[in-house]
Amino acid sequence: MVYKKQLRGAFQYAQGTSKEAEIETATPHRLIQIMMELLMGRLAATKGAIERKDGLAKTQAGTRAQAIITELRTSLDYEKGQEVAITLNSLYDYMGRRLMQAMTANDAEMVQEVINLMKPVKEGWDDIKAEAEKILADRDQQTS
Repeated sequence: MVYKKQLRGAFQYAQGTSKEAEIETATPHRLIQIMMELLMGRLAATKGAIERKDGLAKTQAGTRAQAIITELRTSLDYEKGQEVAITLNSLYDYMGRRLMQAMTANDAEMVQEVINLMKPVKEGWDDIKAEAEKILADRDQQTS
C-alpha cells in the first residue's frame, strides 16, 4: 500500500455522510477507499452545480473535493511505494489544478475529466482490497 496508515482529515470529510460512523473502525485500506468514494461524490456534485449554474453549491462541493484531493496527496507513503506514490502525487496535483480551472471557468467537462482520471485509481484501489487485508493481517501477527 502506498498510503500512510492514518488520514488526518478523514473524519472531517465524512461528517454528515453515511461514512461517518465507519471512519473510526476502518482499516487503512478502507479509509483511503472512503476518501475516494467521498471525492467521487463531491466531484459529481461540483459538476452538477456547474450545470445548474449554482455558484454556492459549486464552491462548496468543489472546495471539499479539492481538500480531499490534498488529503489523499499528503497521505502518500513514499517509503513503501516510491514510484507509485510519485505517480499518484503527480496525478493528484494535476487533478487539483484542473478542478480549480473547471471551477473558475464554470466548465463541467473539465470536472468530468477529473472524474475520468480518478475512476481507474479508485477501481484499482478497490481491486487490491484482499491483498491489503492480507498484508495487514500478516503485520498484526508479526507484532503479536
